[in-house]
Amino acid sequence: MSKLRAIAGNLLSALISLLVLALLLEVGLRAVYFSADPRVLVYPRVANEINGLRDPDFEREIPPGEFRILALGASAFVTRAFQPRIQQLLDENPLFRDAGLKVRVVSTGVPAHMTFDSLWKYRYWYDGYDFDLVMFYHGINDSRANNYPRDVFRDDYTQFSYYQRFQPAFDWIDRHPVLSRSFLVSWVMKLALGAKSILAPDFQREAPYNNPLDDPWRAEGGDLKTPPVFAKNVEAVIALSEARKQPLLLLTYAYYVPKGYSNERFLAHDLDYSFAEESVAIEVWGWSYHVQAAIEAHDAAIRKIASEHPEVLFFDMERFMPKDGKHFIDICHWTDLGQETFAQGIVDALKTRPQIVQHARERP
Repeated sequence: MSKLRAIAGNLLSALISLLVLALLLEVGLRAVYFSADPRVLVYPRVANEINGLRDPDFEREIPPGEFRILALGASAFVTRAFQPRIQQLLDENPLFRDAGLKVRVVSTGVPAHMTFDSLWKYRYWYDGYDFDLVMFYHGINDSRANNYPRDVFRDDYTQFSYYQRFQPAFDWIDRHPVLSRSFLVSWVMKLALGAKSILAPDFQREAPYNNPLDDPWRAEGGDLKTPPVFAKNVEAVIALSEARKQPLLLLTYAYYVPKGYSNERFLAHDLDYSFAEESVAIEVWGWSYHVQAAIEAHDAAIRKIASEHPEVLFFDMERFMPKDGKHFIDICHWTDLGQETFAQGIVDALKTRPQIVQHARERP
């Protein structure tokens, strides 16, 4: 009996220890994320300076005299020091200079990120943060999702192991609103999905990124499956911006492919690009003509959505940006001159809604 009591006592002590540990983890996770929404556990915050979240001066409210822009995009918003340069270019523009406003650009740009990423960042990272303008710029990265057969393609992009880690967790939280109130349970769910995405053989393939020229499914990119998903994600961003009463600027995606493009000529720098260390061959996304068709389809979706939402600010950057090597270092990343042109496009868009800048100017 004494041995049984000892075993029972040890089990009880272990159980109490586990409960205390679980309580500490629950409280600790909530304290770290400073949120009551377990979804903030699911999508990771990128630890860099440009997204504002590591800046102690980045407050939820915009300080007087500042015009704060949230730039939702991917590599174009980070390549070649985009964030500090675009901030400087806008600062020096008479539109802001004469209004006595200092521009702060918060860039979420991460190479290869798609529209789902920008939607999730806006929804979960920046909930409760004020912005004078939210700028949405996507078009090329979603094209990679076309490089799967139609029976493998998923409209939440979970054919990618990357998205297998996040989207099912969001769905699980929606299906289990009571259980998911526990950050600890949601955190365990996140860890389980991460392990599944690594171990499941069906989701080991990321197409076509590391070696796209040898990708056996690259021909599937001609079957454009992404435009409806792209449009759905844009609509979700619009709904969020309206709920938060934050002006939204939709931009078409500017790109340039020189005549006679080939992967061989690109690698030999035998094309009309201002080649730089950051230049990327189109084949990273798929076959050139498939990628171009996808960008055009995504831009068409942006134009259509903008026409259906007159409350949203729209600028056709694809038609505004000159198509030459003086503005592009590759299909979608800009030279200094390209960045200057992009900044001017933002200014031209804002001039059509002068009340946006005026509102920031009058902020107490």
